[in-house]
Amino acid sequence: MTTEITSFRGGGNRLPASHLIGIASIVLFFLGLGQTRKAILEGDVMLGGLFPVHQKGLKTKCGAIFKDRGIQRLEAMLFAVEKINSDPTLLEKIKLGAIILDTCSSDSYALNQSLEFIRASINTVDATTFECADGSAPTMKFTTKAITGVVGGSYSEVSLQVANLLRLFKIPQISPASTGTSLSDKTRYDFFARTVPPDTFQAIALVDLVQSFNWSYVSLVSSEGQYGDSGMTAFQKEARSRNICIAVNEKVPHSATEEVFDSIYQNLLQKISARGVVLFTRAEDAAGVLRAAMRSRKHVFTWVASDGWGKQEKLVEDLERAAEGAITVELASTEIAEFNDYMKNLTPATNIRNPWFEEYWESVFSCTLPENVKPNSNSSVVVCSPNLRLDESVGYNQESKVQFVVDAVYAFAHALDKVWRDLCEPKGEAHCHEMRTLDGATLYLDYILNVSFTAEIDARKERQLKREQRLKKILEASTPSSIYEEKFEPIIREQRWKKYIGG
Repeated sequence: MTTEITSFRGGGNRLPASHLIGIASIVLFFLGLGQTRKAILEGDVMLGGLFPVHQKGLKTKCGAIFKDRGIQRLEAMLFAVEKINSDPTLLEKIKLGAIILDTCSSDSYALNQSLEFIRASINTVDATTFECADGSAPTMKFTTKAITGVVGGSYSEVSLQVANLLRLFKIPQISPASTGTSLSDKTRYDFFARTVPPDTFQAIALVDLVQSFNWSYVSLVSSEGQYGDSGMTAFQKEARSRNICIAVNEKVPHSATEEVFDSIYQNLLQKISARGVVLFTRAEDAAGVLRAAMRSRKHVFTWVASDGWGKQEKLVEDLERAAEGAITVELASTEIAEFNDYMKNLTPATNIRNPWFEEYWESVFSCTLPENVKPNSNSSVVVCSPNLRLDESVGYNQESKVQFVVDAVYAFAHALDKVWRDLCEPKGEAHCHEMRTLDGATLYLDYILNVSFTAEIDARKERQLKREQRLKKILEASTPSSIYEEKFEPIIREQRWKKYIGG
């Protein structure tokens, strides 16, 4: 059976590749993406990475640094690439590399950043096909290697935008965190895969929790965008099937102000008999609702939250009173001990490949690196000691999606390893011509979606539920044989925030 992949949907004919290249080149010229900050690890085969290194800015494109979700996930990709390169059983004669960019937690900003990957692809030309007038070999103006695939994004709305761009150039994408249900539509996102399940499973788990408390009347707050919308829709559908009514249904708009959060909380108080409130929100929106609760000084609700809140303890700093008793859902993942060792050995002096690490370091330790101290700074500036190291005493804990980032990188590595064994090994070559010119659709359909390796997640006992999951294949496919077991169930993690002490 032959499957034809069309670059454009809805039209009769495919736009010529030369037109695509011309359009992209013009866009890239005006955007001036040559100045893009990036983390680079050189290799024979290059993967792109997209992570929310910074939060979305209110008046600027990028806000404060995302210490856990951003930097840890970025470093997890670099960690995985290095592990693969040191593994003699994977890509034995080929070095894997990476180019990682910051999405600033914004879909539009991420789309602009992703054009850097397209530029790398359209600037890759086989110099052997050209000859100068004097017979000498031409000198290439651009030497950037093509991007074979992309790991990211994190937010579902980011992945939606990026997937629409990458599919035009047949660049496969694997997300380690985007759970929006729309991304399961392979007729629209035909080069997208992920190492996490869609929100449908999470919504079922949240309804299970509500039902376990014998609640039949709850309120719902969701974030505007793909993540919140798909989660809200799935929760409502499941709740209706179990005769659970929604008292208040509030949506948090993008860039919501304190006044907006206060209004949402006041609306929840109008239906105070619905003591359970389900949050299907991004982390910053969950924190916004909690801050509104603190300002109202009326702490009457029990929060049941999705993985947007998950197990992020930093989210509830100074908000413990409002968060007390909350129960959150988190996808089951295994903590990688070796990654903890890797992070704890990083310093600004040794980690020069990450252009955002100095900013991260200064944020974690609330100090300024000696080289960043301005000449006329006053004596109150705290200078970072060279003896500082990351550990639990400064709030370091492995972020919950680190494992899924590592899984995504390994999925590409296993797929590329199979490509090498099929096309290059029989010829006794390393990175052979057939592998370098392999069509992205073939890589995605024939290799990536057929990657299979087992990851076992240890069972955890919780107050409400005990779950166990076994991930048989790590990529979501549109075929009848789902990558997840039919009885896949996400972990439910109960968070008991310490008792508020004070007035």
